[in-house]
Amino acid sequence: MRCSPIRWLRRSGALLAAAAVAVTLLVFSPAAASAAPDTGAWYVIQSRSSGLVFEIQGGSTATGAGLVQNHRTDAQHQQFRFVDSGGGYYRIQARHSGQVLDVWGKSLADGATIAQYNDQNSTNQQWQVQESGGYATFISRSSGKALDVWERSTAPGARISQYTPNGGTNQQFQLIPVDGDGEPGGGLEGCTGTSPITCRYNVAPGTYDVTVVLGGAQAGSTVITAEARRTMLGATATAAGQQVTRHFTVNVRNPEGQPTGSTGSQGLDLYFGGSAPRVSSVTVTPARQPQLFIAGDSTACDQSVRPYAGWGQHLPQYFHQGLSVANYADSGESSGSFLSNSRLFPTMRPLIRPGDVVLIQFGHNDKQTNASTFRSNLTRLIDGVEAQGGVPVLVTSIVRRSFNSDGTLNNGTALHVNGLGVDLPREMRNVAQQQGVKLIDMTALTKQMVEQLGPERSKALYLTNEVGDNTHTSDYGADQFAQLVRNEMRSQGIVPAALFR
Repeated sequence: MRCSPIRWLRRSGALLAAAAVAVTLLVFSPAAASAAPDTGAWYVIQSRSSGLVFEIQGGSTATGAGLVQNHRTDAQHQQFRFVDSGGGYYRIQARHSGQVLDVWGKSLADGATIAQYNDQNSTNQQWQVQESGGYATFISRSSGKALDVWERSTAPGARISQYTPNGGTNQQFQLIPVDGDGEPGGGLEGCTGTSPITCRYNVAPGTYDVTVVLGGAQAGSTVITAEARRTMLGATATAAGQQVTRHFTVNVRNPEGQPTGSTGSQGLDLYFGGSAPRVSSVTVTPARQPQLFIAGDSTACDQSVRPYAGWGQHLPQYFHQGLSVANYADSGESSGSFLSNSRLFPTMRPLIRPGDVVLIQFGHNDKQTNASTFRSNLTRLIDGVEAQGGVPVLVTSIVRRSFNSDGTLNNGTALHVNGLGVDLPREMRNVAQQQGVKLIDMTALTKQMVEQLGPERSKALYLTNEVGDNTHTSDYGADQFAQLVRNEMRSQGIVPAALFR
């Protein structure tokens, strides 16, 4: 069923209705902007010049699928909503894929391609909506150009591009609300797309318990990630007609990934992927649960861009509801820079509560740190955690994949003997013993794993084949190393046994 066009602007002081997911979702909605599209509605976007509407070409869910015009059917690949980026700008999100309209390649040129891409909240994905006489013009934040029916075409399939704003009717569009027919995101409020199903909840930074019911009429296999690609639940199979309930606790913060990285989207983002994602309900509830903090470098952090992944990014899936992983690891950090950067330890430390565990991994970037300074930095981190009532655990660095001719990693590059000749893992082991804190010896554990796999098979753990990188890990390698951390935490009693999945 189609809805007739209605006025699409909302005025300051109007509040978005709180969205309910399943029966019990708590969602907090902000005050509306002074003049903006209704972020709670889905629209077809109709050209004034041609009478045709926007659609993602061919209904594709692939990254890079182009924006064209076609006859109106109200199919999900013709439906879009506006996601507030702040400052009067919005992302325009396709309902069927969950991706947003993007000026391809960040081009500034007239005629540049407009396509769908994963939501990064970058300026080439942000649009200012200008109203004139009941029609909207969309201005790119990055290029200053307007969405434009190319060459004023009236033909179905003609592409939508960007062009210098000129007031032409081919740059003017009507926003027509559509009803909720169809089943985007399994029909769940706040969810879009089919693979992945993307669910966004407008909640403040904090800790949240999440309960999901997976499964549906058809067989499925679902993987859940959150925020900046954190794996919350590994592949979970459901038979046709079967439903299973799973629980986890998630940390929501800003920035949502690396502390010195871009902000990302506000609130909580959940992604239901896998080979055949099936989700029936989602419940999100504010919680005050113990946290597992991670202080470290790029090998542990929440990497935002594939093929890179950190072991801390894969760790959350191995814990039940009741423990959230707050990963403050950050690319390029040494033991000293993590202490001094205001966005890192000075921000993380006040959040540590009595009993919270803090995993501390440094060494990769302490290339010119002398032994005395390295020991001092580790001691300062330990003291800072303990002053908050937290439980520090030192973690030696994962090995670099640097083989000797005899198939071993017995060399300084692999085992983190730095440019000053300092054996950093050995210094960390000594500090753990002197300070009486627990140690997870990831250098020894990953050395054993990598050597057992050998020079060829170990490439899969790292990004050797993808980008020639023998330091950083693939998703597969990050998951394998996260399991090593999990196993040591369990065997050493670092967190209660009941919390392990």
